[in-house]
Amino acid sequence: MVHLALVGITTVVFGIASLLLISRARSRLTEGSIRRYMDNFAICLAFIVIFSVWQTARNFFNEVTVEHATYSSYPEYIFVVFAYIAFIVASFRVLKISEEFGFKEDGKKIEQIIKQKPKGIKRSK
Repeated sequence: MVHLALVGITTVVFGIASLLLISRARSRLTEGSIRRYMDNFAICLAFIVIFSVWQTARNFFNEVTVEHATYSSYPEYIFVVFAYIAFIVASFRVLKISEEFGFKEDGKKIEQIIKQKPKGIKRSK
């Protein structure tokens, strides 16, 4: 049981450290799609940290009866569900960012232009 508590506390510490790093990174970004993505990512991470805190506290206080242990596990499921929902939203944001900044189609056009270039003309370095 001590090992589970140690793992839980370590997980919470790393989660909180990650939230602090995200906060610092976010404060350096200007308004825009990447900053909104960071917001979504922070929400995902916050739900996972809350899940870890709840699970660690539940393990630490070691529920006495099975009835209470069952009911106290429901919030864990709720936190995980909200984290997955937040991950879906964050993934959608990444899709929008890729549409905003993606150059895949332009890259294909440039590649075709280079292939069509006459052989007698040297490329500049």
